[in-house]
Amino acid sequence: MILLMSGDVRIAWGVTGSGTYLRETFDVMLSLKEKYNVKITTFLSEAAEEVIRIYGLSDLLSKISPGGYYEEVITTSNTGKSCVHSGRFNRGQYKLLIVSPATSNTVAKIVYGIADTIVTTIVSQALKGGTPVIILPSDLSTETTIPCRIDRDKCNACMVCIDSCPYKAIDVVEGKPRINLLVCRGCMKCVTICSEGAIKCWERISIKVRRLDLENISKLREIEGIHVISNPREIISKFIALILHD
Repeated sequence: MILLMSGDVRIAWGVTGSGTYLRETFDVMLSLKEKYNVKITTFLSEAAEEVIRIYGLSDLLSKISPGGYYEEVITTSNTGKSCVHSGRFNRGQYKLLIVSPATSNTVAKIVYGIADTIVTTIVSQALKGGTPVIILPSDLSTETTIPCRIDRDKCNACMVCIDSCPYKAIDVVEGKPRINLLVCRGCMKCVTICSEGAIKCWERISIKVRRLDLENISKLREIEGIHVISNPREIISKFIALILHD
């Protein structure tokens, strides 16, 4: 515990482009940082960069990885497609790699040894360097969380939300407003301004998990060095088991 409180323990966190478990994972990672005083380097896939903005998590990310050595946010733009920072795993600079959430695409690539994104590359290098890897596949859930949207059946087309958006992310399509998710930052100001309750954020909806994805998750469990978890709450218990009890 003394080592952890000293701030000397470094872990890596890989984020992919899934909305499932995303907000919950952010809360857990912030708790992990604050409780155990670890340094967290966050590695984002290109899709993750988009969903973090859409889900309004950019400010929270800056608290988890505020910058500085081993507390960077690593993206394609600052590490290149080859992910030059992946060499840290070969040198044993991280005690642990957490990938949460992991899309079905990411899981499939890991299972079949494909390393062509930031996240799949660091998983490959972590395993080669003997760094334990915790992975939360998004397809273990039969629900997902969706971004902000406007219910056109409830919307009365007052257009007040358009002027309320500080990012100009709401336009008009066929007489009613629509949120442009390529611009939206998930600030939810439009939610508070809508008198009809037509704008909703972070709704949970049911989804059907493909058999193929479940088969890949089963194969993932068989890979030496990988620890598959089923929900974000397990991140801290696995961290304790792998790091504190190491």
